Amino acid sequence: MASTCLYPGTNNADPLEPVYTIGQAAELTGLSMSALRKYEAAGLIVYFRTESGYRLLSKEDITRIRLIQHLIKKKGLNLEGIRRLWALLPCWELTGCTEEEWGQCPVRQGVNDPCWVINSERGGCGQNKCRTCEIYRMAASCTEDLKRLVLDLLVKQGRLPSSAKTGNKQ
Repeated sequence: MASTCLYPGTNNADPLEPVYTIGQAAELTGLSMSALRKYEAAGLIVYFRTESGYRLLSKEDITRIRLIQHLIKKKGLNLEGIRRLWALLPCWELTGCTEEEWGQCPVRQGVNDPCWVINSERGGCGQNKCRTCEIYRMAASCTEDLKRLVLDLLVKQGRLPSSAKTGNKQ
């Protein structure tokens, strides 16, 4: 599926390499460490955790935090609104789950939480694994294009005519 949603890019460094402490992230983003912890508590960001429990962030996490700030300051969303918006991402479609997997998936019942929140609460994939999941990674960068993403999937499934993508009536 062609999508205009792209992972936040960096030049040569691995964008997922955890290199920043929460204090450094606070300095880079202009937020307090308390605000960054609230983002985590709301399920908007999954920090890398060291074996001793320290939070570390990557360049991609910093970009995600800035996108969250944009949604709050420029789009008027609050943390709950962002979380519910990201819960709309059809992860089962994007990852190609089978009917059987989808029938047993806890995300199916968790309508108010993104898949990575549900999986971590139910002991699913584990937080450090969710950080690398394509659904988690694209959520922030696809927020403003979410309608098109879902529309493309519905057309692909044959649930809507292709003219729905352009807004033409048949």
